[in-house]
Amino acid sequence: MRIIGLLCLMFALLQSASAQTLNHPAENQVQVAVVKVNRTAAHTDVTLQAQAPLAQVCWTSTGANSPYLLADGRRYRFTSGTNITACPAQRGYVQGELMTLRFEPLPAQTRVFSLVEGQGGENQMVDPASQPGIRYWNFLRINLN
Repeated sequence: MRIIGLLCLMFALLQSASAQTLNHPAENQVQVAVVKVNRTAAHTDVTLQAQAPLAQVCWTSTGANSPYLLADGRRYRFTSGTNITACPAQRGYVQGELMTLRFEPLPAQTRVFSLVEGQGGENQMVDPASQPGIRYWNFLRINLN
């Protein structure tokens, strides 16, 4: 009986946290890819990797241009990140460098989601010429196991 209880606990822990390695490129020829998604009951972490050197990168943490995850018709808000810079400050990334964005947790049953860089990213998807010289980082239809 004790072994069954231990096995059930181990199974619950495995289901409450799952990481998946990916290589999902950004839209609009932006040289960034989603390389890892880690889901826990508390948050969803999305790790991005620079595929080429990147200059002048920043993330808007609140407001209309704050990134979000879109899944099953619902937006999951950005909460924090690692190795990122908050706008208006900017920084560069060397090829291969990682940055992680943390969002509200996606439900365990979610298998497809998109990462959209706020209203600017939405507008650029509708009208790619809407803001010349600015490329938002959108990652559409990311598939999870």
